[in-house]
Amino acid sequence: MDFVFANPDLCTGCKSCELACSLSHEGSCAPSLSRIQIKKWEEIAIYVPILCQHCTDAPCIPTCPTRARKRDPKTGAAITDEKWCVGCKSCIYACPYNAPVIHALTGKTISCDLCGGNSPLCVEVCSVGALLFTANGDSSSIKRRITAETLFKSGKRPH
Repeated sequence: MDFVFANPDLCTGCKSCELACSLSHEGSCAPSLSRIQIKKWEEIAIYVPILCQHCTDAPCIPTCPTRARKRDPKTGAAITDEKWCVGCKSCIYACPYNAPVIHALTGKTISCDLCGGNSPLCVEVCSVGALLFTANGDSSSIKRRITAETLFKSGKRPH
């Protein structure tokens, strides 16, 4: 499964990914029109990139009462068919990542579509490497690698 993995430990909150996404999809540099959202977790002063993880058993798809949420046959991404979406937000509530967002102009949900199968622009513009794209990847292997790199950089060693 293709997906973009976000590492909050590296995110600086610059929002370049949001701008690239909205420019690519909407023709406008407007974070409110982006399919990736950068949220600041105030209590610990960390930025968290939020985007669709295209779950294998994506709860947003069967939850949609109009069947607007579906898999893109080309990329496998969980996407919204705007013709059918009524903006009820069922997919947002069902998503464990709160990844679908309401489009500021249409009132319908949008989420990461993996740039239609091209290299995701959010990953390309992330200068600090907080976003990683993997084609046919395994999220657990990426998480293990990032954890190992974090431990190595901190000087901590497993026992």
